[in-house]
Amino acid sequence: MGRSAGPDTPRRIFSPIADNYDRPAQLLSLLQYSRWHDFLLSRLDLPPGARVLDMATGTGALALRLCRRDGVRVTAADITRPMLQAAARRAGGVASRLDLAECTAEAIPFADAAFNAVVFTYLLRYVADVPSTLAELARVLKPGGTIASLDFAVPSGLAHPLWRLYTAIALPLGGALLSPAWRRVGAFLGPSIRGFYRRWPEERLLQLWRDCGFSNVAARRLSLGGAIVIWGTKSG
Repeated sequence: MGRSAGPDTPRRIFSPIADNYDRPAQLLSLLQYSRWHDFLLSRLDLPPGARVLDMATGTGALALRLCRRDGVRVTAADITRPMLQAAARRAGGVASRLDLAECTAEAIPFADAAFNAVVFTYLLRYVADVPSTLAELARVLKPGGTIASLDFAVPSGLAHPLWRLYTAIALPLGGALLSPAWRRVGAFLGPSIRGFYRRWPEERLLQLWRDCGFSNVAARRLSLGGAIVIWGTKSG
């Protein structure tokens, strides 16, 4: 229980689309991509001079926005080098506040309690061991610091059949209109999301956060339940 995809999966899936990621992601999310990021960032109350880890940063969408906050320094980490290279190219005027790290979330190369906040997006579906990864993210967070995550989710009720149609048909077709690499992403996502939530339904996942030492754990479903933001505070 708890085992999932290994690190080769995100490298294989996302390396080919690193140079052309954010606009297609916005389109294929039905223009919800930025809204989800807005909500996740609203969960962070950062002290002056905060250090933030953005794990699974991708092309740095969250990291670059955080760098624009007064005095914040961000470490953007990912296992997919082309994604990190895309983030570096996009950094522009905030490059001096951005550090890049190529690493896995299961072995983060930073000291205990190194960061005031940790954020991650679309991560836990791709790791081999969900509990140990979440524990590793907790390790590098200061006591009292905030952790927040964003991922896709499986809606319930009337939204569920619409979601199944979209992920089974519209998402692969939409990806195919963009490129063969995006077609593979579109075909991959639906089964990946369903499989993860079969293993880690929402209540079990929230309990894991508590078991890893987070308090005040909360979750908000967005976009008719098709996305979920989870956040909490490290106890101690």
